Amino acid sequence: MLKLNLITFASSLASRESIFTDHHELLDAIGAKYDVQYIFPEQLDEPLPGDATMVLVGSGGVEEMVKASIDRLPPYVVLIADGLKNSLAASLEILSWMRLNNRQGRVLHGPIDFILQGIDDYALANEAVARLRGMRVGVIGKPSGWLIASNVDYRLMSERWGIEMVDIPLDEVVKGYEAILDDEVQGITDEFMAHANGILEPSRDEVVKAMRLYRSVKGIVERYSLNAFTLNCFDLIPTTHTTGCVALALLNQEGIPAGCEGDEQTLLTMLAVQAVTGEMTFMANPSKILDNAAHEMVFAHCTIAPAMTDRYIIRDHYESLSGVAVEGIFDPTDVTVVKCGGRGMEHYFISKARLLECTTNPNMCRTQLHLRLDESLDYFLERSIGNHHVIVRGDHRRCIEATLRLLGAKPTS
Repeated sequence: MLKLNLITFASSLASRESIFTDHHELLDAIGAKYDVQYIFPEQLDEPLPGDATMVLVGSGGVEEMVKASIDRLPPYVVLIADGLKNSLAASLEILSWMRLNNRQGRVLHGPIDFILQGIDDYALANEAVARLRGMRVGVIGKPSGWLIASNVDYRLMSERWGIEMVDIPLDEVVKGYEAILDDEVQGITDEFMAHANGILEPSRDEVVKAMRLYRSVKGIVERYSLNAFTLNCFDLIPTTHTTGCVALALLNQEGIPAGCEGDEQTLLTMLAVQAVTGEMTFMANPSKILDNAAHEMVFAHCTIAPAMTDRYIIRDHYESLSGVAVEGIFDPTDVTVVKCGGRGMEHYFISKARLLECTTNPNMCRTQLHLRLDESLDYFLERSIGNHHVIVRGDHRRCIEATLRLLGAKPTS
């Protein structure tokens, strides 16, 4: 049973026993799912446990008490209120005061099932944030020159996410690639080609070169103990005469979030999404809006993990018409589109979407997903967080959004 800490505030006019009596329906339901530890204001001088911690608003008249305790509460304050004893009114006043004072939080209120779902989402998010602490994230080569708004402040990422950003020279990839012989990758080449639904432009020799690069990058991941990385893949083409698409696709498939072009913000979005959902992600360009009113657009890139697709075709890389890329093909399904960004990853966008079809436009990257988003496409045209966005199978909006909020991000406005 998961643990949950409830910091409990109630008016001095109410006895402690009455809190459990008055709110027994909600508290019994929470207690059936969680091992609950109640923490009262006088106990807040002690460090908070590391488990999910939320605030139970037991009555009205607690606004000043919460205000006085705010620096000892979690950075993101989840206020639980069932509406009895003026708890909702007090929660709304507290939330308003927090927003005026640059503190983030939200109120969980509604039917008990709704409140329990919210608790589940934030408990899951708390576990994801804890998993991120101590992770090492590689930046292999400098970000591509055209990514003028996609880097992060390493110090802020250490403070807010608890991760270490590690710069790694691109030369190490090249040296590793040159040291790997063709014979060493014949087995994985055969496997990759055998599972494909077709091979168009690349020869077997080209696939072998792509697999040598994959082995080189995987060696760097292991040598530097990386949990995720982004690679300036374009700068590798002149020296290795192949592309990094397959390396990134296969490492994503192996559970190592791998982004291209040195895009730090998109990679960290991929990392956060995987930490909370456990699912592979796809980094893609918003390539073309098809219908603004219907919220339909195409996202495309060349690096999708084969296991994320329903089937795949081996292609060459779109921009360079060289190397090896992956054209992923999907049956219609629900997905989530998300992007967190800013120098300190302080803003995010998220939308459920329906994947309608995979297109084959020769003037776009190889995997092309025609999506119908729930959210307006005005976001992309007015306040987009950089270029690349992240796509994950399924509707994961609640838990992803909870995770990004716990990490200090706010929705774009």
